[in-house]
Amino acid sequence: MTEFSTLLQQGAANAWLFIPSAIVLGALHGLEPGHSKTMMAAFIIAVRGTVGQAVLLGLAATVSHTAVVWVVALTGLYFGSQWTQGSEAYLQVASAVLMAAVALWMIWRTWQEGQEGQEG
Repeated sequence: MTEFSTLLQQGAANAWLFIPSAIVLGALHGLEPGHSKTMMAAFIIAVRGTVGQAVLLGLAATVSHTAVVWVVALTGLYFGSQWTQGSEAYLQVASAVLMAAVALWMIWRTWQEGQEGQEG
């Protein structure tokens, strides 16, 4: 596949379609199962959230997901030529450790709030 910068240099007539189609595909990707939509919906229901809060939660999830994708992509572009395929396993382990740490933190906070609720 020809690189985007090469197409732009060649003056390809359809190169302008790449960015809008990437945005549309990204938005459709966000509608796919996953991305914690069930957890976010349960949270909004549990706190009896308003429509505005649901929209704000969705926007926050979108911005954070997009930011992480950009950081990973830019890091890959910067270090990609230096890393080998052997580093993939380490990145998967780092991702798993990060996810487990977030889960443990959430469990700890929930337990702590439960203890505070029993005291007061």
